Parts: sequence; structure tokens; C-alpha cells
Amino acid sequence: MANIVMLPQIGISEESAVLTKWYVQKGDTVKAGDILFSLETGKSSFDVESEYSGCVLVLLVDEGDEIAVKSPVCVIGQLGEEFVVDIAQQKTESKKATATGEVKAATAQPQMAGEQLADTRVSGVSPRAKRLATKNDIDPKLAVPSGPGNRVIEKDVRALLDGGAATLCLQAGESAVVQPAALAEYEDKPLSTIRRTIAKNMMESLQNSAQVTHTSSFDASDILNYRKLLKQNANLAGITLGDMVLFAVSRTLPGFPELNAWFLGDKMRFFGGVNLACAVDTEKGLMVPVIFGASKKSLLEISSEMKVLAESCRNGGISPKLLSGGSFTVSNLGHLGIESFTPILNPPQTGILGVNTIITRVREVGGELCAYPCMALSLTYDHRALDGAPASRFLQTLCKNLESFTTVLAK
Repeated sequence: MANIVMLPQIGISEESAVLTKWYVQKGDTVKAGDILFSLETGKSSFDVESEYSGCVLVLLVDEGDEIAVKSPVCVIGQLGEEFVVDIAQQKTESKKATATGEVKAATAQPQMAGEQLADTRVSGVSPRAKRLATKNDIDPKLAVPSGPGNRVIEKDVRALLDGGAATLCLQAGESAVVQPAALAEYEDKPLSTIRRTIAKNMMESLQNSAQVTHTSSFDASDILNYRKLLKQNANLAGITLGDMVLFAVSRTLPGFPELNAWFLGDKMRFFGGVNLACAVDTEKGLMVPVIFGASKKSLLEISSEMKVLAESCRNGGISPKLLSGGSFTVSNLGHLGIESFTPILNPPQTGILGVNTIITRVREVGGELCAYPCMALSLTYDHRALDGAPASRFLQTLCKNLESFTTVLAK
């Protein structure tokens, strides 16, 4: 019996994903556990393994296609089998296109039931192809279609551009005039799903909240001295200054419930514990995994969990459920030498802390100028949720806790 491989459900909120790479081709023999393809969502990327053993009879989508969850992507079975696949909803770009095809595995070509090599083509141009064609002032219908249903897809338009496409210039009151396309001295690359999601979220955050940023600093001598002490213990040597900041935040936030909350328009959601979201830089873009229940975890537990989460983000194996549900976010750019920056809120959270690098400052002590290591913290908060005074008191308290970090550890 032929098995239709469906796009898996990815987390709770994801409705689609981009199939970024096929690891098999039509006619390949696979066994259960083999990697079939890679997916990318707005939050993560990961490989999908086969649940079946057999021959890959047909690939129903192309690399780069955005596909709705629980839609068919390929068929695995035995040569000679017949099957029917409903591809009406398989791509989020072409939900109006409908076709029912039967594939005979001997040839692995889509066919209508009861007919030999019937024509199942559906004419049209995908939205991505249209956007690319419009951006470059060309008629997408000039491209040679290669998509399912004989559709023109994005790579067909790119092939048209690479081949010196003719441009269709349409102006009001004029007939269409075909002109040769100018040679481009630049390269356009489509945004990844993650980059598009980041761009959308950042813009919506700035447009839909009243963001204000306060910056304060503290004497980092205590955390630096404690860091030196930890390096002498092999089991604790991996704890970083950033981990100490996360720990201090988890112990400070419970006293400031307006910052450990979500602003939901006509109400606020206050969290009993601290679900600490931490920004992680990856090759594909910014990801923000969550340390759940951070206020009840030790410094070592927070440090160890943060390292596992960061590695999972970078290798693409992070579970989508670990990328949502945070009550407050910390973004650390100190390791990049940044002295001050304005972090952008992660809605519906009401606060985000920016951690900056350590610099040397001078202050007067007993009539003499003394140098000391100084770290600045930048707090962005939603002024709809709280006012400047409580936000400033949180930052003040956090700085004091970091200046006497070993005392906070003892509580």
C-alpha cells in the first residue's frame, strides 16, 4: 500500500512551513528513519524523517515552496502501485488550485484515475513568482513553468531573469511594449522564513506598543571576582557573566509584577513564576528560547539549560514549544563590545533587558579618583503597562543585586 507523507504539525501556532531541501529523489529507496526533507518555520528549522520504507514514487512539492501543515509532500510505496493524492490544499500559495491525480508507480507520473498519462496541469503563477516578476518588471508568463500543475513558480522567474528576460512595460493608456531587461549589477535574495518573521514582529512591536528605554550601570567587581572563583572549579567553570545576569533578573522580577507580565490590550496577564526568554544569535537569525520557571532554578541550572537551548537553536533542533511563553526577555550584546543599545520588546511581554559590555570608569572615593569595571543595562518597557518610576526602580534594584551578587546567591 502506498503511503502519502504529510507535512507534520509543527507546534501549536504554526500553520505552514517552507520545505528548504529534499534529501531524496523520485525513484530512491528509503527506509524508516531516513531523512526525507528539511523544513523551516518562522521560529526554527529541522529535518523530517520517514515513517515508511519503500520507493519514493513522486515528490509533490518543490524546494522553497511554503506548504500548509498536514498537506501531502511525497508518496512512498512499491513500484506498480496506484494511488490518488488530493493536492487541493498542499501549498499555502495556491489554495484555490485543485487537482486530484492518480500516480502509477511504474512511471511515477501524475495521472487522472482511469486514464493513461492524463493532463492534470493547472495553469497559473504562484504569488512568489508574481512578486519577483513585478519587482523586476517582467511578465511571468514568459517563463517556462516547472511547478506542480504546470504553474510558474519563483525559480522559473529567476531562470527567466538569468537568461536575459524580456520586460513587459505596461503604462496607463499605452499598449504593452516588450523591451530587453537591463543587466543587473546586484543580486536579490529572498528573505528566509525566520528573517521575514523577525522583520514582521519587530515592526509590529514598534507600531503597536509605547516603548521607552532607560539605561543604568553598576560596579561589576563582585560578579567578575565570583567568575574568577568559579573558574577554579571544573563543574562550575562554564558559568558566565551572562548567566549571572539571568540569575539576578530571575530573582529581581518577582518584586515587579508589571514587568513579569503580558499586556493584552484591555487586560494584563501576571505570571506567578519567571519564564525567562533569552535572545540567541544563529546563522539563520535571532531566536528566543525560554527558560521556564527560572526563578526556582539555581545559577548552575540556569547556566546549563541556557547552553542546551542555545545549541539547539543553532543546530536547528529546537522544539517550537520552547520558543514561546516567555514572561520577560534578556538580550546580551556585551560579548560584542556594545556599550549601550535599545532592545525592542517581544510582545505581548512588557519588558526586555539589554546587557552591555564592561568598560572601565572612574569615580571619586575618599577624595581620590579610582577606576572600576562598569556594566550598563538597558531596559525597554511598554509605557502602557507601567510608568517610568516603577521601571526605574526595577533597574535600580537589579543593579544593586548584581553589585552584591554573592549576597543574592545566599538568599
